[in-house]
Amino acid sequence: MLANTGVCLENVEEQLCIADGCVTATTFKKDGVFANFVDQARVAKFMEKVRHIRQ
Repeated sequence: MLANTGVCLENVEEQLCIADGCVTATTFKKDGVFANFVDQARVAKFMEKVRHIRQ
């Protein structure tokens, strides 16, 4: 089961308690704006939190 729309740094822990994974897009974009490029720092911070949750 995947969580889709609206998963972000602030709610990823809650979402992963319910779902096995998530689909993200805007949360990785610069300033959280879909039209912007992916912000590597946002991806790194998000994945750091995911790794912490999964331990």
